[in-house]
Amino acid sequence: MSFEGKRVLVTGGSKGIGRATVEAFREAGARVAVNGRTTESTAEGIAALGGNDLIAAPGDIGTAAGCEAVVGAALDAFGGLDVLVNSAGVAMARSIETCDESFWDEIIDINLKGTFFCIRAAVPALRESRGSIVNVASTSGLAGDPNLSVYCASKAGVVMLTKALAAEFAPEVRVNSVCPGWVYTDMAKRYINKSDDPAAALAGINAESPMGRIARPDEIAASILYLSSEAAGIVTGANLTIDGGSMVSC
Repeated sequence: MSFEGKRVLVTGGSKGIGRATVEAFREAGARVAVNGRTTESTAEGIAALGGNDLIAAPGDIGTAAGCEAVVGAALDAFGGLDVLVNSAGVAMARSIETCDESFWDEIIDINLKGTFFCIRAAVPALRESRGSIVNVASTSGLAGDPNLSVYCASKAGVVMLTKALAAEFAPEVRVNSVCPGWVYTDMAKRYINKSDDPAAALAGINAESPMGRIARPDEIAASILYLSSEAAGIVTGANLTIDGGSMVSC
């Protein structure tokens, strides 16, 4: 899949799935803008990518103004936009009894509100280019997980937002999402390493998948590229589950 000359913005592009997505688009010839929450974290992410050719688009997507600044930085650099990938997200576990309003707001603001307002800011440019949007949801938006009620709600919102906007934007702009299960990112590694027996924790995660292993970030990125490409030109409103088969019985 070639993205030669295409203009791409990846939120949360300084780490995890977002970083792998930046790498994949760049290897495919795209011009890529990288978003991190702060100027410093964005610069660190770009430096780690060896990214003299990458555009910095820092900003807190937990606010509408932050989303507009992030998209604006990409538009200022590129003069337009062909692909928006909403990858920025946060996951924290708490029982409902320990969830207060600030906890709810932080997760919903970043995962759902940020996705919505980045799309709102980018859609005029994407209509002009007849571009595409890929949202990073989660299998937790398709099935419930204990102590992750707020995260599940936020990602379920992303799944339905994808469907609603696919209908609203067609045929000019395609909107799809990916729903990863466990992915071997820094976030997953922190969870594993905090356990009493990290090797056993990783083995348990691997055992959840019929494929017998956790996904790699580059595997999620490859699916994002497919959904953004001309090969998926008829695909919109889809939610692609990438979980090694762990959801087959749901």
